[in-house]
Amino acid sequence: MFKQKLSILILIIVVFLAVPLAGAQDKKFAGQFTKEQMWTYEKLNSYNEAPELKKLVEQGQLPSVEKRLPEKPRIIKTNIMANGIGQYGGIWRGTFAVPVASWNWGAQKTQGWYGITQMVQESLVVSGPMWMLKQPDPLPNLATSWEWSEDGKNLTMHLVEGVKWSDGEAFTADDVLFTYNDLILNDNIPTFGSKDAWIYGGQQTTLEKIDDYTIKWHFGVKKPVHVFYNMDYLDFAVSPKHIYQHFHPDYNPDASYDDFVNATPPDDLPAVTLGPWVPTKYEPGQQLVMVRNPYYWQVDEAGNQLPYLSEVRYNEVESGDIRTLNLIGNATDRTNLENPSTFSMVKQASLKKDAPFKIEFGPFGMGYQISMNLSRYLSVNNDREAELRELFRKKLFRESISETINRNAIANVAFPGPLIQPWYGGYPSGSSYYDEDSVIKYEYNPEQARKNLAELGFKDSNNDGILNWPADSKIAGDELIIEMMINQDQQAVINAAEAIQPMFREVGIDLKVKLVSANNVATRVGSGNFEMYFNRLDSAIPFIQMELFGPFRNNSPDWHYASAGGKRDLLDFEKEIQQIMKEARYVADPAERKAMFQKILKIYTENVYTVGVYEVRRGTGLHKRIKNWQPDIPPYMYNWTINSIPVQILYVDKTEQFPTMFQDTIPTKTDYNNRSWQLPLK
Repeated sequence: MFKQKLSILILIIVVFLAVPLAGAQDKKFAGQFTKEQMWTYEKLNSYNEAPELKKLVEQGQLPSVEKRLPEKPRIIKTNIMANGIGQYGGIWRGTFAVPVASWNWGAQKTQGWYGITQMVQESLVVSGPMWMLKQPDPLPNLATSWEWSEDGKNLTMHLVEGVKWSDGEAFTADDVLFTYNDLILNDNIPTFGSKDAWIYGGQQTTLEKIDDYTIKWHFGVKKPVHVFYNMDYLDFAVSPKHIYQHFHPDYNPDASYDDFVNATPPDDLPAVTLGPWVPTKYEPGQQLVMVRNPYYWQVDEAGNQLPYLSEVRYNEVESGDIRTLNLIGNATDRTNLENPSTFSMVKQASLKKDAPFKIEFGPFGMGYQISMNLSRYLSVNNDREAELRELFRKKLFRESISETINRNAIANVAFPGPLIQPWYGGYPSGSSYYDEDSVIKYEYNPEQARKNLAELGFKDSNNDGILNWPADSKIAGDELIIEMMINQDQQAVINAAEAIQPMFREVGIDLKVKLVSANNVATRVGSGNFEMYFNRLDSAIPFIQMELFGPFRNNSPDWHYASAGGKRDLLDFEKEIQQIMKEARYVADPAERKAMFQKILKIYTENVYTVGVYEVRRGTGLHKRIKNWQPDIPPYMYNWTINSIPVQILYVDKTEQFPTMFQDTIPTKTDYNNRSWQLPLK
């Protein structure tokens, strides 16, 4: 059997190495531009609009395009368009596997991920497209420009003037202050942003409104450069105050926080958004439809109001892997290539002459790791949970888990191919912050793992192959059983867990795998209701997303949340990581920051903060009919692929466009009347 798998492995390696990746000879965009060469905010002499919007204007249902656009709209430059000025019409076909929870992203509700979230949320700045900059730095978005005060403790930001929400209401500084003061800083409302992340120099950052389009941040220290990454996707997706203030107890005495969290249910559409498309139809388990936003505030250099594509249609499925199968079957337009078990199948399909799609793989930028819940206080309900948490906090036990796992067997047999390799945690090796010499490896050594467990007092009392808890524990004599939570949408993790289970049993640990839906995974992580968690690490840039790598906030990392009131006993090495992270927020020199995070990498791996199992080259599959997708776009660098390109510039040639079906759902003022979120609370 092993020889057969080895032969398959060699064949796959030959196939991958013999054929160059798609797009290798195409124009390059990485590191080519200044901010001004990517987009600016200017007034043009005239503007154009999509035929379906022009028709609504002629019918008197919409104002003219000039009245719908800002005085100075954001102009996306042709420089960053792979195929140039686009054509109106056609659809984007998507696939998603996480149901829409709500349109209230300000209450940490998901819109379904898979690119949907990015299409409806807008933030002050964006980091995803930084890969195209000569000098990577957050780019303006709703904030057009900013300047520091002389002492560096105040940051004045200028907002784009005249932007309107999709219901025609004005976007102003009030929406920004509402998002920060009433949501992020409110302990009663769960948000993707973090109150703790806005503490600098021991002081909570404050936000002042200067006028409708000018705001000023006040910090406790000089120029905390990391703050711009708090103003990006998810962390600072601006919420429409005119909608959600009705559900907020600070504005409505009849409202409760439950009312706020449950506002704007998934099927009560159209939603109110600043994004390029507006959700107008959702059938749970079947389909989500979005149509162009008549008030979208961006244009191309020819004055064409964006987006180019008329409709976005997402089919809802049970698993993310179906998205990849749909791309192969010409039923969707894009997929992330994240599941190693599908890589060879996708590659073979892409080599066919009539393949409708192309693929591209980036560096090793995605890792799969096992996290152990280190919290002493959050969701500790009985003696067993208390004893497990204390066990997880012991370095010798974490070393044992690392030594239990045969990474080479998993990488080379369970997932054969040159796109997967063993990994020991911290940052993926494709990260610019990675340093091989800083990585401390506890390699496969089951004999040593058994010795470590014996030193911790465990022994097999009844000779059934499973270790029993020591006599001095509160659960003396009980078997060493550990539940490992897995996102049921991540098939690669499920496959790896099947290989890991017998490895754990070999050293005397009974590992129970618990499959959990994506939404419930987030709930269980947030409440600390798990033992072990086998998950995927998507980030390779720890400076931007420090919360994924250490105790940067009270609600980070996922495996060591603080309990109510911020109660948490950090381990000594965690305190070191935390201190370095805090200092790094104020370091402007990239080389100095890199050295700091390489020190964190050594501390992280030496203490087995998480148990890295294997890492993967993430890839992207794209339908060939989609234009303006940059061929060298990274599958994940500063953010997700769909965040790394302005999706509003994508288009399809007229000859390849599929017919639209939902143009009669383009929202006008009357479509927003009498929605549940506009009516008085009962």
